[in-house]
Amino acid sequence: MNKLASALTGLGGERVALCDVSVSAVLQDLLAEVAVSQTYRNDERVNIEAVYTFPLPLDAVLLELEVEIGGRLLKGVVVEKKAAEGKYEDAVEAGDAAVMLEAIEPGLFTMNVGNLLPQETAKITFRYAILYRWAGDRLRFFLPTTIAPRFGESPHLPHQAPKPSLTVENQFSLRVEVRGALRDAQFVCPSHAIELVKSPEGVVLSLSQPNAVMDRDFVLNVKAPQATRSFVLCGQDGVGLAAVASFQPFFPGLQQPRPLNLAIVIDCSGSMQGDSMEQAKQALEGILDGLQPHDRIALIAFGNSTNVLSDRPLPCNKTNLAKAKRFAKALDANMGGTEIGNALREAYAVAGRSESADVFLMTDGEVSDWETVVDDAKKSGHRIFTVGVGSAVSEAFVRELAAVTGGVCELVSPREGMADRVVRHFERMRAPRAKRVAVRWPDGAANITPARIGAVFEGDTVVACARFDRAPAQGAAILEVETDKGETVRQELAFPATTPTPDGLSTVARVAAAARLKELDDGVGLETALRYRLVSPWTNWLVIAPRTDEEKAQDLPALRKVPQTLAAGWGGVGSVAMSLSMDALAAPRAMYSRSVDFAAMEDFDLSEIETPRRSLPLDLPEPYRRLLELVDANASRLDVAGALDLLTESGLAAEFDDLFRHTADLGLSVDVVAAIVLARLLGGPLGEPLSGDAQVALASLQERAREATDALQQMGRHGVALARLTQEPAAREVLRRRSDGEDLERFARMRELLDHLDEAVRRSGERLQHERARHAHREGGAIA
Repeated sequence: MNKLASALTGLGGERVALCDVSVSAVLQDLLAEVAVSQTYRNDERVNIEAVYTFPLPLDAVLLELEVEIGGRLLKGVVVEKKAAEGKYEDAVEAGDAAVMLEAIEPGLFTMNVGNLLPQETAKITFRYAILYRWAGDRLRFFLPTTIAPRFGESPHLPHQAPKPSLTVENQFSLRVEVRGALRDAQFVCPSHAIELVKSPEGVVLSLSQPNAVMDRDFVLNVKAPQATRSFVLCGQDGVGLAAVASFQPFFPGLQQPRPLNLAIVIDCSGSMQGDSMEQAKQALEGILDGLQPHDRIALIAFGNSTNVLSDRPLPCNKTNLAKAKRFAKALDANMGGTEIGNALREAYAVAGRSESADVFLMTDGEVSDWETVVDDAKKSGHRIFTVGVGSAVSEAFVRELAAVTGGVCELVSPREGMADRVVRHFERMRAPRAKRVAVRWPDGAANITPARIGAVFEGDTVVACARFDRAPAQGAAILEVETDKGETVRQELAFPATTPTPDGLSTVARVAAAARLKELDDGVGLETALRYRLVSPWTNWLVIAPRTDEEKAQDLPALRKVPQTLAAGWGGVGSVAMSLSMDALAAPRAMYSRSVDFAAMEDFDLSEIETPRRSLPLDLPEPYRRLLELVDANASRLDVAGALDLLTESGLAAEFDDLFRHTADLGLSVDVVAAIVLARLLGGPLGEPLSGDAQVALASLQERAREATDALQQMGRHGVALARLTQEPAAREVLRRRSDGEDLERFARMRELLDHLDEAVRRSGERLQHERARHAHREGGAIA
């Protein structure tokens, strides 16, 4: 891609407030601690509020937040969510600076940086801890850097919903320090080019270039046969003690493989185009080669609809395997959106009610409303083993889906070995099932988490936590697993000695409390989050930086949302071309290895990216088909001036006639509201088949639509307050003209318009789905 003229400016000329991200990680023997610094700079002439939604590993436990602004270093505090939002808003309206960090879903956070003055910089650093999860003698340290586009309407507020950009390259730097027993491990980094320096104190890994584009997860695979992988961590918890036990059980003598009864579900939606689809087909090929004659399988491909090999699992004889391989060979990422809930229900139906039937799912997990899918899966009674593929997979979705059903998740980035992950899943599925699993603690244990131990597989990590009002004089945590054949395996881990913590609240205590939050109700959850200073569904991190009267901002800030760099290889746009590996044992000094020509990459122009042309789905109703054809024919029409004409010429404007008349009645621009409608219609799966030029134009239109929506929300919010104020006698006396009050009431009604807009777009989406379902029914069998 072209070099950017400025770290603050995208290729399309848009300004980006986030100008730097630096990551520093320390991998100790038993857990990792990671510090992330985000630097925001206001290069505009007005004060701004920067909003950035970003991913973190699902198990990350945030410990600290610091803000450097105006020569001051301020510490964050954890505050009840509503109170934090109120204090943040009050500070911004008062002209002070404020920073708020909130969790909007598992693994997803939003940073709000309010009232950044012109030419002002704020550096925000947060630190988190994460326990290792071993699989055999390897662990996978990864750092997500971007959020790939997701199918379906985002459940988050407009300013929080992540939005990708083809023209913005966020960048980061990275330093990983490895200490203790892990310094002798082998390291393989399939995602980035890295350098390694080894010393008697440890190993330091860093990017081979000063910065890397945030378009893929950073992945570091660590193989450490000699490391301690089962242990208990203890730490001070007030006057008591917190304990975290990490077991890695092995079951000698229980190697009697079970036959498989398997429904394999493959994501063939448009987002899988490119690297992800190649990975999925590679995995499927490995699966079919690994099946035995006594196994039974069903294959289900899905996008907007499903395509099944058979309505029941087939015996794995030569004829059926050949049929399955032909089915697999014909798969492509050309089935539209990601209706994964429907596909899994199809899999449950095909698998039947047999408890022995498992589901094997391969997907990039890019779905907005994924928590509903997880809830449905939990009720299905089937174990789901997931493989999350792609350069920026939705970890929370694929891991939660596996965890709640008794399965396991494997994440595989492009250029990462797929074969051993498939083999590992096969070993798990063929292993005897546990009839009873329990962790036994010394007397006095309370707040035991999890309340019920889920699936246990040989060589995988099982984590459990407990709290003691008084430290036990001695003791051990014991894992007991009884298989369905009545055999019992025990693993016992002794408690280590502990050292006092200055403030009486150790990192171990906070990690244990974070695990407990997942099982608490609102009241106890809030109390626990405040006590252990944890960001949660009920609490936010907050920093207020008061300004002097001379420094205070005079106006409300302009909202500036930080876009996501489009994930590498997503939807067939480009590909993850880089693959690096590094072996500490074989390379005692710094080494350089690369498989790509960086000079050639730097000369590569974005305009040269060739998005594979995709045919429009056959089930697309005519007005929507016409709209896509018009946009592809002339992508420059995708702007505010051309939006209404596009809707009119395609025949879709009539659907929004009430909305446009409502807009005109309020004296607002119909062109702008039409642009918002068009941006939302094309923002979902409908826009996936568009060409590369159209995607770039769409990204620009969506940015304009977001700004307009934010402006309407702000005007609506303040309009309501002002309209109420004008009802006061003193205000009526001050207002000289009746029309002044009417103008304010008009602002207050902008909220109604936004509701109307949401409803109109939702109805249009439902009509589209209805028409496509009817088409599938007419065609017979596309939806079984």
